[in-house]
Amino acid sequence: MTDLDSLKKLARENGYLYTKDVTGAGIRREKLKRYTDEGSLIRESRGIYSFADSINDEFVLLQSRCKKGIFSYGTALYFHGLSDRFPQMVSMTVPKNYNVFYLKEELLHVEFHRIKPSLWSIGIMEMASPQGGKIMVYDRERCICDIIRGRKKTDPQVFSQAVKGYFTSKDCDNIRLMKYAKEFHIEGKVQEYMEILL
Repeated sequence: MTDLDSLKKLARENGYLYTKDVTGAGIRREKLKRYTDEGSLIRESRGIYSFADSINDEFVLLQSRCKKGIFSYGTALYFHGLSDRFPQMVSMTVPKNYNVFYLKEELLHVEFHRIKPSLWSIGIMEMASPQGGKIMVYDRERCICDIIRGRKKTDPQVFSQAVKGYFTSKDCDNIRLMKYAKEFHIEGKVQEYMEILL
């Protein structure tokens, strides 16, 4: 078994190799540099590497870099099939007290939405990304609440497709939706859409 094979065994379920796992296994950091220099490893960001011969999931990597970032808004709508348009900017929601300053400078294609920590955890679920990795996204009901709350900032076509798609879907969960709407103080607005579209 080569040193590279031993590194592959340390890769996490998401396919990425973390410096702390390598040093924790008693392997010196210099090995990471050597394999990076020769092209077998790719340094994705500080402390995170991928193998050159593997297909990497960019969404899993984003969540590895932003541990409290939950895919939301247009990105989550697309993952749930409530929008046929993949947004130009990837949307992630983080708690207000979570520092993303350094990430904003590096991840120019990511739009960070900040929210009170008590509201951040509402509706988080796990799903497979388009590339097959495990990611955390907001569920359909949370997505609908978010776009109703931010209607003025949402593309009208995306808004219309998502709201109509949700309320005409057999997976529509009105009880959960109204529970979330109460948390966000938008019961009246959500009720209006339910009356029009149901």
